[in-house]
Amino acid sequence: MAARFGATIVPFGTVGEEDIVELVLDYDDQMKIPVLNDYIRDINRHAIRVREGMSGEVANERHSIPGMLPKIPGRLYYLFGKPIETRGRYELLKDRENANELYLQVKSSVESCMAYLLKKREEDNYRSVFDRTVHKALNSPLHEIPAFEP
Repeated sequence: MAARFGATIVPFGTVGEEDIVELVLDYDDQMKIPVLNDYIRDINRHAIRVREGMSGEVANERHSIPGMLPKIPGRLYYLFGKPIETRGRYELLKDRENANELYLQVKSSVESCMAYLLKKREEDNYRSVFDRTVHKALNSPLHEIPAFEP
């Protein structure tokens, strides 16, 4: 699609906290609580069946809202990769093999960005909101919290 319009593809990677929320109650846990069990069964009984007529695990529609608690926020990491030009390559990319090669190049670039960010996240001394708050409290307002250099 990008080649059709001569667009530049900019690979982009982002890494956040391992989990933004903590799962407290999943479907199975909720079904063990009598009041919730009745409520969930009633909701599922009256719910619209999107997969009606299907069989197997795909047809197993169990609607419930999982119980979640937010986690203390950590840093989010972003990195833009090297732009990939597609201008003038439309005819070349009509060939499935060449298009797949471009796809793999973009995929590899995004994966490299994410791998780099995962490594940097592990090395980050100010990853936790507590560490950043202590740094701010102990230093003057002119001192920025250190960030990593890509």
